[in-house]
Parts: sequence; C-alpha cells; structure tokens
Amino acid sequence: MTREQAYRRFIKEYDIEVPEERVQEMYDYFLLQTKHNMQYDTLINGAVHLHKAQELAELDPEIREAAWFEAKSDLVMKELMKKLEPEVTEEELQAKAEEKCQKDGTTMDMLKMFFGPSLSGLKRDLQEEKVKDWIFEQMNQR
Repeated sequence: MTREQAYRRFIKEYDIEVPEERVQEMYDYFLLQTKHNMQYDTLINGAVHLHKAQELAELDPEIREAAWFEAKSDLVMKELMKKLEPEVTEEELQAKAEEKCQKDGTTMDMLKMFFGPSLSGLKRDLQEEKVKDWIFEQMNQR
C-alpha cells in the first residue's frame, strides 16, 4: 500500500463527524475551481465546452466525493495534530528550508517572506508530514 493509499484509507475509516456545511463549502470551492479550469482550457487550448452544464453534472459525484474527503481530512489532521503534537527540531526545519530553496530555485529570504520569518508555515508542513508518517505506520501494522 502506498503512502497516499494508506492516508486515504485512514481518513475514510477515521471516526469523526464531518459537518455538512464544511462539505458544502469545499464542494462550492471545487465546483468554482472546475468552472475556472473549463474557462482556462477554452482560453489556452481552444477547447469548446458546448454542454458545460452537462459536463458539470457528470463531474458532480467526483466533486462531491473530493469535497467530503477534503473536509474530513482537514478535521482528522487537526485532531491528530493536537493528539500527537509532532515535534520539529530547528535542524529539521533548517534542512527542509534549504532543500526547498534548492528545489524551487529560491533564496532563504524569499522563503521567509512566504512562510514567515520563523518559517512557521514550513514547520506546520513538516508536522503534517510527521502525522502522515504516523498514519502510514498505523496502516502498515494492520
């Protein structure tokens, strides 16, 4: 089982209530994004969407599933972050920042402008990676 498969399965099986309004918010966002993608496709590739409403209707189950999963995974991640309190050392944070700078061809100053002077946004990403590592371990122990 891949990390992504393990993560998706864990989220689906995790017992947590997902408020319908959160799912609806994500659905609205994904629907809007899909409409934008269709417009972009038309502008850039010259694609013609003659039956846009029909295309959207056909995509509706997929959009709804994605909205539910995104809403639930956000809630599960928040709960696990509180429960596990993953630690990120300064060395890990610095190494990840340097890796990101090299990968993205950017500078540390630019990275700090994006993630904040203390790289708190990047630290959060690392904490989420550690939670996903924990999830992967849990799923492989079954």
